[in-house]
Amino acid sequence: MASITDCVVEGLKYPFNDIKKLLGFGILFVIFDLITMAFTIKTVDVTRMIIHTLEKTNVTASTLGYSHLPHGDVYLAIAMLIVGFIVLLFILGYQYNVIGFSIDRKDDLPGFDDILGMFIKGIKYLFVTIVYSIPSMVVLFLAIMVTNNSYVWPVLMIISVLLSLICYLILIMALNNMIAHDSLKKAFDFREIIDNISNLGWGKYIGTVIFTVIVFMIINLAVGVILSFLTVIFAAAINNQAIVISTVISVIEALFVTSYCSVFFNRVCGSIYRESIK
Repeated sequence: MASITDCVVEGLKYPFNDIKKLLGFGILFVIFDLITMAFTIKTVDVTRMIIHTLEKTNVTASTLGYSHLPHGDVYLAIAMLIVGFIVLLFILGYQYNVIGFSIDRKDDLPGFDDILGMFIKGIKYLFVTIVYSIPSMVVLFLAIMVTNNSYVWPVLMIISVLLSLICYLILIMALNNMIAHDSLKKAFDFREIIDNISNLGWGKYIGTVIFTVIVFMIINLAVGVILSFLTVIFAAAINNQAIVISTVISVIEALFVTSYCSVFFNRVCGSIYRESIK
């Protein structure tokens, strides 16, 4: 049985097996990040227009109607939101395939030939993730509702955090179980999910997840420092071009770093499942 270090080291090497496919995956992140950036800017613009309307007219926030909104900007923001969501589903679908390749012991990276399949798999991945986040979100909502209660609020917040951690640990194996059997129902087969974790050993399972997360964070921290230096260099070379600088940095990070970390993390997740069924 492979050790924790073996699983993580293999996951770190795996993205380099096919740089072209890795960069192809990175392009999805680039598109998603650029859409997110544009959506944020457009949302700020719409908010400014609304505030300007409230200041220049007798309209109040409670009586603000659809006719007072900048229709073109609103439609554009909605369109970007929809397109960004679709791209996200493709990203999740590719992650689904990475886990599947890991479970099947395939050394190459998934391709992009089955676009519809990626989209459907992305929906499954997102659905399972949302379902497993519901318990902690419900408790968090209750905590927000009782923020004036100095005794109940902190207890509910602690419960929400603990539930979030527990559900996340189970979610990883649940996604693996779904992908291994290509069945959405298997993501909620709790007996099989718990048995798989027990076969691997709860200590090794939690240790592998924690170690992987730590490595993931270290990579992002190191890259963040490097990109900060690049930002300073770009800022010195290009005056008063904050949007250009942030866009360039975002593209570099999405294309090379985010894609790498995503493939690495999901590869290890698949390895965890593979070890649990030996």
